[in-house]
Amino acid sequence: MERRSPYPRVRSAWPGAIASETLKLLSLRSSRILLVVALVMIAGAGTLLSIATVGRLSDKRFAGQEISATPEMFVDAVLWAQIVIVVLAVLAVVNEYTSGQVTLSLLAAPTRLPWLGAKALVLALSGFLVGVIGTAVSFGVSALVVVGTEVRYEIAFGDAALLSMKSGLYLAVIAVLAIGVAALVRHVVAALVAVLALIVVLPPVLASIPGIGAAADFLPTIAGRRLISDFETAVQLSPWAGFGVLAAWTALALALSGALLAARDA
Repeated sequence: MERRSPYPRVRSAWPGAIASETLKLLSLRSSRILLVVALVMIAGAGTLLSIATVGRLSDKRFAGQEISATPEMFVDAVLWAQIVIVVLAVLAVVNEYTSGQVTLSLLAAPTRLPWLGAKALVLALSGFLVGVIGTAVSFGVSALVVVGTEVRYEIAFGDAALLSMKSGLYLAVIAVLAIGVAALVRHVVAALVAVLALIVVLPPVLASIPGIGAAADFLPTIAGRRLISDFETAVQLSPWAGFGVLAAWTALALALSGALLAARDA
């Protein structure tokens, strides 16, 4: 005879929280539009760049010059798409506070952390898919348009697949960084200003200051973009070391927001 425990079975709040956050994201037209915009930015920029690169072959201004292209050129638009992903992530958090929906969300997850963690997971997956699909399309178009012409361009399937995965990984972590900051400040304008200043404005400003310019290499985007871009900096972090710096910034923001979420009123 089966013996029943006198204690009620405790169910994890995570599956329900993840399903809820997925439904919230996909049910909003604005969220779907932002995801499509980010995807089109990456794929469209790669397409236009492919056409422009081949067009140089018939441009008299480039007569006698060798026209070349690199795979990294076709993922540069990821750095513009990250702004769209940041906006999406910030709105996903702050809109719940402005609408009061966060109260219901936290009632469904009394420990609170599953709500924040599920939101971070769903937005990270969204950013990852946008990065992977967008760059995959960009590479596919570049192969169709550029390969076979006189443009010097070499790309292997394995290299393209790896760079696409890295692009997705970069956007995924940027999304979680934005969620962490938004959960800290709980205000749309303040959150957008804080995140965009950190990833867009502050890096070139800090890099231009004599004596401390090298510190810019340890800001989220300068460090993190080394995973998908080849450029010179003062410190020259390796790709994965740079990504580790970005991940550390993200973990810090998420940890602080989680601690404050558990300690203060919704």
